[in-house]
Amino acid sequence: MFHPLKVWNRFWFAPVSAKPLGAFRILFGLIAVFNILLLFVDTDYWFSNRGILQGSEARELAGPYRLSLLHWFQDPTSVRVALVSTMAAAVGLALGWHTRIMSILFYLGMLSIHHRNIATASGADVLVMVTAFYLMLSPCGAAYSLDALRARKKRGGTLADALIIPWAQRLLQIQVCILYMTTSLFKAGGASWLNGTALHFVLCNREVGRIDFSALAAYPLLVNVMTYCGLATEFCLAFLLWSKAARPWVIPAGLALHGGILFVVNIPVFGELTTALYLVFLTSAEWETLRTRFNPLGALRRLFSWTKLRPAYRRPGSMGNAAASVSLAE
Repeated sequence: MFHPLKVWNRFWFAPVSAKPLGAFRILFGLIAVFNILLLFVDTDYWFSNRGILQGSEARELAGPYRLSLLHWFQDPTSVRVALVSTMAAAVGLALGWHTRIMSILFYLGMLSIHHRNIATASGADVLVMVTAFYLMLSPCGAAYSLDALRARKKRGGTLADALIIPWAQRLLQIQVCILYMTTSLFKAGGASWLNGTALHFVLCNREVGRIDFSALAAYPLLVNVMTYCGLATEFCLAFLLWSKAARPWVIPAGLALHGGILFVVNIPVFGELTTALYLVFLTSAEWETLRTRFNPLGALRRLFSWTKLRPAYRRPGSMGNAAASVSLAE
């Protein structure tokens, strides 16, 4: 018999492996460090009182509910201290060192930075902030962290797989699906996506494009196929990421989609973070399979072992062949 309450409780509170969330925490920390390094470009212009917002202008633009220390400390030195401190918290989060504290400090630091100049906020900034908020609520330091290593030593070195209550991880999963669903619905409401010409304007946009793809405008059928494939992929990702049977197919499609966007359009962080969030959908078995197949250290070890076991090849006329010839002659 179907029990909705049991299904609800199992979805939100049944223990799951901490490893996929721990792996995502590391990737998120690295992406966050990269994001802050990008903010160092033209820091004075965007975030200090030497730039476009001076005096009380930043505070008035943000409004009374968007608080930021940088509304009061606006000199370039203070801004750089805030950026470096937030980046240090991102490093601590990636390492899993006092993970809960580092996640809170990182969230508050990024909040203060973005509220200093809300006019610069993009979709990537919003996604970073939302993800940081959910990680702050989650036990993301339960695996692959210095905190987990310290806890394991206290338990006597046990290697048991850590389990977590996944309600905060479920919020991350739902956020990803809402992102894809709303994006695909908004696009489907536009005439250029429905008639298959939307990517023509993206490929020929030299303002945000990395490479000039205007030559593809001569192939409208190809542009149509790319447009519809992109829209269909986003729609499928909104639903099929939940399916264990479909994940091996939709995750590569999502990686291809965002890889193409990254190659065509100069919008850093958004695609990298979105695809990194695929990790939180994986089960423990799926994560172990992924980690085993795409472990570069393991590949190097296997290559080294194969090289050691491979019979040595000797050129004709080498010392080994000469010795074998002498032995046969005797």
